[in-house]
Amino acid sequence: MTRHTPAGIDVARTVHRFVEVDRVRVFYREAGPADAPTLLLLHGFPSASHQFRRLIDTLGTRYHLIAPDYPGFGHTEAPEDFTYSFENLADVMEGFVEALGLGTDGFTLYTFDFGGPVGMRLAVRHPEWINGLIVQNANAYTEGLSDLARGMTANRPGVPGAEERVREILTLPVTRGQYEGGTGDAALVAPDGWTLDQHFLDLPGRKEAQVALALDYHSNIDRYPLWQQWLREHRPPALVLWGRNDAFFPEAGAHAYLRDLPDAQVHVFDTGHFALEEKLPEMAPLIAAFLDSSARPAATRKRTTMKIAIVGAGGNLGSAVAAEASARGHRVTPLGRATTDVTDPAALAAAVAGHDAVVVGVKGPDRLVARSAQALLEALPGAGVTRLVFLGGGGSLEYAPGERFVDAPGFPAAYLETARDQTEALDLLRATPTPVEWTYVSPPPMHLVPGPKTGTFRAEARDTPITDAEGESRISVGDFAAAVVDTVEQGTFTRERITVGY
Repeated sequence: MTRHTPAGIDVARTVHRFVEVDRVRVFYREAGPADAPTLLLLHGFPSASHQFRRLIDTLGTRYHLIAPDYPGFGHTEAPEDFTYSFENLADVMEGFVEALGLGTDGFTLYTFDFGGPVGMRLAVRHPEWINGLIVQNANAYTEGLSDLARGMTANRPGVPGAEERVREILTLPVTRGQYEGGTGDAALVAPDGWTLDQHFLDLPGRKEAQVALALDYHSNIDRYPLWQQWLREHRPPALVLWGRNDAFFPEAGAHAYLRDLPDAQVHVFDTGHFALEEKLPEMAPLIAAFLDSSARPAATRKRTTMKIAIVGAGGNLGSAVAAEASARGHRVTPLGRATTDVTDPAALAAAVAGHDAVVVGVKGPDRLVARSAQALLEALPGAGVTRLVFLGGGGSLEYAPGERFVDAPGFPAAYLETARDQTEALDLLRATPTPVEWTYVSPPPMHLVPGPKTGTFRAEARDTPITDAEGESRISVGDFAAAVVDTVEQGTFTRERITVGY
């Protein structure tokens, strides 16, 4: 019988293989095109690569996903004399990467729980391998340790009763509790995960392996300063995803990454430790967008200092963008209406020549916004500048299909002229054939509020506002400026309107 797959339905084809690494027979799952961005998925305790099955099914048609099992976990087979420590797990994963040739073009590293200490050891050893970093409840900061975690990590060789305390957590009720604890709806968590985990935990020799690793966990905390230094020095593009109700690693551990990775995207979800189990529909699109925008070879990752002209640098948003760009080490040229006629193509071309990008945020009477957009489209090609980021308004966003806020009854009269002008500028950018790689950035339609950068925002190409769990659309000026500089640096969202929100 012939089976026909309906159009639009794509399911990953996953293969299951073994590879020999220094007498360890490493099991792994692999899906996706070999020439697509690679995502190396490092699992947590007490699980294995099976914890990523749904994510692989979801993203494995567009990206190259690889998920191995560590020694002592899942289907991987280790010799009886294997010594279980986090350093040795990293040794095996290092050999695994080399055996599969993943280091040639590098990969994005996904770290969860135990995947954090394993993955960070790989990153320190081979920074050239790491194109990007996705952190999901994988801790690297002391404030990310709960009292429960501190108690468990105090267990180490020679401490009376340590081994017995570890064995108490290797039981089915505790394994199940790690999956269901902190979830909003436990019915969304399939029982297969904890059932498989416990099956593997109960195999001969597996509890001894887990005891050895638990007693070695303190070695990871000792390395936190080293890992933080690596993050500061190498500044990989980073996406931090966190279940805020994690009994081991509380929410503070997610935000702590911003100290060393101020450009990281941080998203916190109302769920527990195994966040993917309940929140895959929300997390998978964020992972895909991150891979699309950030998965590039580490050799090209180091930020290049750019020369950025900011038209309207004296305004509220223009000054915030200028400050953010300067803080990242870029050379900023402020341009104002007092020195540059923003509606004169010749004057603009002379002012921006030699720059890598132009950011414009202007307001004024007589269709100043639309006229400046037209002038910039004429000026930039002749000036040799191809990148334009236009700070537009939120009034052009839609509250219903085809219905813009600016056209709605009751739109505030005080902002109506500017909102219509900004809307005209967007329409002009979309309608004009041009070599200029423009991006139009809209804040939320109402709540662009004073405040610093938090790094927890979302930026998406869309015509409707981004809303949070309560349906509110808002962003701080600091985060809005960060989103603008992100798209300048990364060259993302070309010829698209994007909006920003929490």
